[in-house]
Amino acid sequence: MQAVIPVGVEYAQLLEDVRAVVRHELTNRATATATEATPVDELLTVREAAALLDVTQQTVHEWKRRGLLKYHKLGQRTYLKRADVLSALQGHQRTTKKGR
Repeated sequence: MQAVIPVGVEYAQLLEDVRAVVRHELTNRATATATEATPVDELLTVREAAALLDVTQQTVHEWKRRGLLKYHKLGQRTYLKRADVLSALQGHQRTTKKGR
């Protein structure tokens, strides 16, 4: 395949222009993909879910066992959808204990 270079345009300049266009398109695509991907579909580990809920990992495991949190197993690992964790967070309000 032969490249056709317009008359009066040097090859180096054309190459630099093409690189600039590709760079621009890749940058726009990366930002568009980042905004399209919703964090709601993100899978969290038990540790990340515990940090998000501000509870211990044991509490997350207990909530999973009691059916308060839906979880997914991939091999030996357990993951929770961010949407499920956030909906559980809205359904339960953490109580504060009175000081002695």
